[in-house]
Amino acid sequence: MIAQGWNDYTTWVLICGLGLLVSLVGEYRSNIGLSGAGKLVAASAYIAAAVSLGAAGTEYGRVLLAGMAFCWLGDLLLVSNNRKGLFLAGLVSFLLGHIAYIGAFAVRGISLPVLAGAAVVMAVFGWRVLLWLNPSLDQRMRLPVWLYLIAISAMMAMAVATYAAHGSLVLMLGGLLFVLSDLAVARDRFVAPGFVNRAWGLPTYFAAQLMLAASVAAT
Repeated sequence: MIAQGWNDYTTWVLICGLGLLVSLVGEYRSNIGLSGAGKLVAASAYIAAAVSLGAAGTEYGRVLLAGMAFCWLGDLLLVSNNRKGLFLAGLVSFLLGHIAYIGAFAVRGISLPVLAGAAVVMAVFGWRVLLWLNPSLDQRMRLPVWLYLIAISAMMAMAVATYAAHGSLVLMLGGLLFVLSDLAVARDRFVAPGFVNRAWGLPTYFAAQLMLAASVAAT
């Protein structure tokens, strides 16, 4: 049963990679339809990857799946990068996804002393990112971006604290890659738009989700 789960997981990883490749080609050619189709295939694959490892059968896995569902919705809403209303809705959806991930890590179990230290480090990180982005934010986007920064920083701190408690390296790496992918999104949206941001932001994002999916097998 376990071997079959990993075989299925590998299949979904390959499908996710194919969707990512299609999405990157679409981004490079400025073809929103192609990019969006590839992105949604890849997003559906990371959810299926988690399910293949038994996510629905544990409390941790179920909360993680809720976070992935919010992220899938965020991917859908962000298919069109040029519509500000959809971008804001996508931002909120990903924020809810991070809150769900925080809940999943809490269910998994954390080290409180490590959480305290990681929270300080991530607070400094969040402040530096805010200083970087703030000059480019209009009044409408400031509060959502501030709240998102708090959520992503808290998610990363919780990932580190969960790693300290259970040694789940793949979970912590998933959190780290998610942070890196969000920096690519922020740079593309607010600082310096361009394909280069998506060229490294999309791979790190989908790798992050697949790593979080793999963490289900260790519960």
